[in-house]
Amino acid sequence: MSSGFQLDYASLEKSRWKNLAPPPGFSNQPTSNAKSLPMQVFMLYMSGGGVQIFSMGIVFMLLLTPFKSIAGMNAAFAPFAPASSNSTSWSTLPLQKIIYMACNLLTLAVGLWKCRSMGLLPTGTGDWLAFETRGQPPEISL
Repeated sequence: MSSGFQLDYASLEKSRWKNLAPPPGFSNQPTSNAKSLPMQVFMLYMSGGGVQIFSMGIVFMLLLTPFKSIAGMNAAFAPFAPASSNSTSWSTLPLQKIIYMACNLLTLAVGLWKCRSMGLLPTGTGDWLAFETRGQPPEISL
């Protein structure tokens, strides 16, 4: 039993729909870095706590990626900026840019945490002994 209603997709003009931009807010550009963070944390966990070439490569990638992303932030948000505004201005899409920066800073914090757990960051007092000065001894021996 067929109904009298049938869709004919062949009659649609493709050129009319081809260049249609996605609606505002459709992109998940601000949170794209946060979505890859669980995989990066898993990779850090699997690389171990020692200082090996594999774990150093992952940590280097984890520390370099946020800086590259923040440096190219205006280029990443240029397609979503309204045509009447300057895409490199902070007043264009400010909330999205703040979320984007926060996600990148979270990625950087995870990388620094891994560096600290591997012993690469000078966080203890023993790491700074070379910079301490010794005081004069309280007595003089003759």
